Amino acid sequence: MKKQTLISVIVSASVLLAGSAGSYAIHRSYSAHGGSGALLAEVPANAAAAPASGGTDVSPEESADETAALGEEQKPEPDSDTPADKGQGGEEDGRTLKDIISSVGEKVVMIETSDGSIGSGFLYNEQGDILTNAHVVAGFTDVTITTSGSEEMAGTVIGIGEETDVAVVRVEDLAGVEPLELKLNAEAEIGDEVLALGSPLGLQNTVTTGIVSGVDRTFDIDPYYYEGLYQISAPIAPGNSGGPLVDRTTGQVLGINSAVTDEGGIGFSIPVVNIVDSAREWSEDPMEVLPEPEYGYDDSVVPEDDSGSTDEYTDEYTDEYTDEEASEGTELEYAAEDVLYAFYDAVSLKDYRTAYDLLGPKWQAKQSYEKFAAGYQDTLGVYLDYCVGVENADGTVSVYVSITADERGKDGAEASAVVYDLLYQVGYGSGDASEVLQILSGESQYE
Repeated sequence: MKKQTLISVIVSASVLLAGSAGSYAIHRSYSAHGGSGALLAEVPANAAAAPASGGTDVSPEESADETAALGEEQKPEPDSDTPADKGQGGEEDGRTLKDIISSVGEKVVMIETSDGSIGSGFLYNEQGDILTNAHVVAGFTDVTITTSGSEEMAGTVIGIGEETDVAVVRVEDLAGVEPLELKLNAEAEIGDEVLALGSPLGLQNTVTTGIVSGVDRTFDIDPYYYEGLYQISAPIAPGNSGGPLVDRTTGQVLGINSAVTDEGGIGFSIPVVNIVDSAREWSEDPMEVLPEPEYGYDDSVVPEDDSGSTDEYTDEYTDEYTDEEASEGTELEYAAEDVLYAFYDAVSLKDYRTAYDLLGPKWQAKQSYEKFAAGYQDTLGVYLDYCVGVENADGTVSVYVSITADERGKDGAEASAVVYDLLYQVGYGSGDASEVLQILSGESQYE
């Protein structure tokens, strides 16, 4: 009995000494590294999420503490295949679409000339210089700048193109303000998602969404020659000229919105890579005398595009509109079109509540919000390609719309783009909503 007791004592003492020696060795190693690095062995990436059978569950807070304790030496190496510009100011680094719109919108301004003409522009350097279209400020040296916060400032045109529709306006009060980032390392491609910002019809802080639907478009609108343009589905209107076209995921400026077709509302944007050298030259050495291009003020021109076909393009100098011109029988049609733009912008942003609230009471009575939202569960994106309103004798407006919807395929099939032609009736509500335009009814796939 005494012999067995003696053996047990010897075994226990051996275990104790071994444990103490191991602990001493670990702490010696930790001290040798200056007290830095991981005191524990590297934990597998899934250890916290999946505790061993029979173990104790670890709370997210405890897991985070243990992960932090691993130290810098245990962090995974960055993916060498990640593009150098990935996560630079976009959704990849945690910013939402609303964050991008907000940060970009702060650097977009409305430009007004002394005759009441209105256009847009954006801050492109820290000298307080605004990039815009030449036709927005042509014939003027001093203009009024209104920021997104409704603050008015004085601006001076310091450079303007004679053949290229681009100009630079210096705003001393904006010197030192961080500008928008220009995307100069690559041109946009068909399918890239974009945002168009500006002041269409004087409605400041307006944002529309779409895609680059074509590239390398070329045409003339006297006196300017436009080449290498982006064709975009994001709706633009008079007043948008000079505003930025930005990458929806990064907020970087791709181009300057410049022209729109008379039929179909197709917009065009000048790639910023094509004009940045001229802009920088004017910023470094402002023009002493500004040239005054001679415009051919036709309502429309018929240029030949790069494919040899002809389409009728609005002379975008109608961007320089006055309040009197804006009220010539088209206010209701414009307003009705804006309702549809707002509707599809909301759908594209998956803000179904806002979209649903634009429907009239009779439509809402036939379809609940839940059913309405569920109808878009397989819709990945919606782009408004065509929107034209025609006023009716009863005070309503028939709005003809063509949209492209990216829809999720069934049973694992790839998503596909589907085009829908639709006809909506837009009019004023009744009762408390008598001054609010609503979408009263709609027909899909009209003939």
